[in-house]
Amino acid sequence: MLQHAYPAEGHPRGRAGFQRSAYFGLTLTEMFSTGMAATIAPAGCPMFHCTAEATGLVYQPLIQTVIASNSNNSLGSLLAQGCSGNGSTLSCLFSTDSVTDNARGTLKLLNATTLQPIWGSAAAPNSYNLDASAAYAQVPLNFADGSIAAGDASYHVLYDSSGSVIGKMSLGGKNMNLGLTPISATYGVVSQADGVLTLVNMTTWQNAGTLTLRDPQTKVSIHLVSPSSGTSNTLYAVGQNTKNGNGFLFSVVLKQATHRLALRSTFAFKGASGATPVVVTPNVSGLPTNLILLHVPGLIGDPQPQDRLLGLSDSASTGLAQSWAIPLMGPLIVAATVDQGSNSLFYENGATIYQNSLITGDAINAFNLQLIGGFPAPFLLNGHVGASQIGSVFTLLLAGKYTASQGSGGAQYVMAFQPIASPAALLWASQIFKVQTGNADAWNFAPSTQPGVVCPIAIVHVNGKSSIVRVCDF
Repeated sequence: MLQHAYPAEGHPRGRAGFQRSAYFGLTLTEMFSTGMAATIAPAGCPMFHCTAEATGLVYQPLIQTVIASNSNNSLGSLLAQGCSGNGSTLSCLFSTDSVTDNARGTLKLLNATTLQPIWGSAAAPNSYNLDASAAYAQVPLNFADGSIAAGDASYHVLYDSSGSVIGKMSLGGKNMNLGLTPISATYGVVSQADGVLTLVNMTTWQNAGTLTLRDPQTKVSIHLVSPSSGTSNTLYAVGQNTKNGNGFLFSVVLKQATHRLALRSTFAFKGASGATPVVVTPNVSGLPTNLILLHVPGLIGDPQPQDRLLGLSDSASTGLAQSWAIPLMGPLIVAATVDQGSNSLFYENGATIYQNSLITGDAINAFNLQLIGGFPAPFLLNGHVGASQIGSVFTLLLAGKYTASQGSGGAQYVMAFQPIASPAALLWASQIFKVQTGNADAWNFAPSTQPGVVCPIAIVHVNGKSSIVRVCDF
């Protein structure tokens, strides 16, 4: 991984509250009791993995069939997550730029339907062009008023809907910016790869303090390996001591009396986790504490390291503790997601989607997508796991590829699957490329022909190029 003066850094924001979601532990009373607050965009996928808890869930119904698709691969290179969005626009961070007009820049705003650029941070008036390293591990955070937050190793910047800077805040760390995670209606945390957490007052756009994460035993600073997740007044960051190879999950809380970050608990394991920690709050699981879903390559004391997906409880009195473990056949490359209706989690490995209990970790079901979708062999799921939850209807968004037997050719697909309602068939599958691709990154969404129903957008890498692909009903 890699690592102008504009308007004053303290720019007040309007009154409102957070995106309403079953996964963000704020009630409406709590939202409005803070007075000034930062409102997260209520549609699309407005942040990393769509929710602060990194579940990959949206609360908008998906189209029931795909009629058409369009794509754009002319803007530059997207890495890791690629884009976030507010339902009508996409906010994308490009590591290389292929644009020469008014859409030049590391940060670009795109029309989510046409996938054409609206502005870029190198050309928009009164803007600030982030260093290209900003594209390596974060997506912007989208607010309901159209403003966008994104940063590089030096600054975290608040842009208005036209690309002008309305807040520019110095960060506490010096390394790669992993993005801003909201943890309340006022505060969010910028995580940097050197283990420095910067608390951001999102209503004034000011640095409210920093905390550096360290190995509890050696006191060596930690290298964060993934963007952080969070929920009400709590942040979860995962990293590694690169000197001894040990990994750590940190539970960091916002102290209400002082409005400062404090380390509450640490869970140690072996190696570097391969996926972002996913937070399952008590109102989803029915458990008394937050449950954290975390991939680990091994546990301390393992005679031979074994990849596992862990369920970790996080109690204010006892800290992080293992509740259950799911043995894995290899590293978990992308994070799991959660279905509240069945109280279960879903994760992918190879061509299979696995369903396990949130409470015990016990296996419930396994779905071979190659057989269900009738794809040629060998078939492999190669994208992030996204999901839509509308009442009792739970739909997975998946990407997969097959390789021709001679080692060339093949095809790339995106698909929707309802494992509870229709476990023997795909809702739909759409071939988006006639060649296999390396991988598909996080999902986003655009309007469909039906009010409130959304069309999926995938970021796919083909022959060294990044393509933004929309599949829709028009």
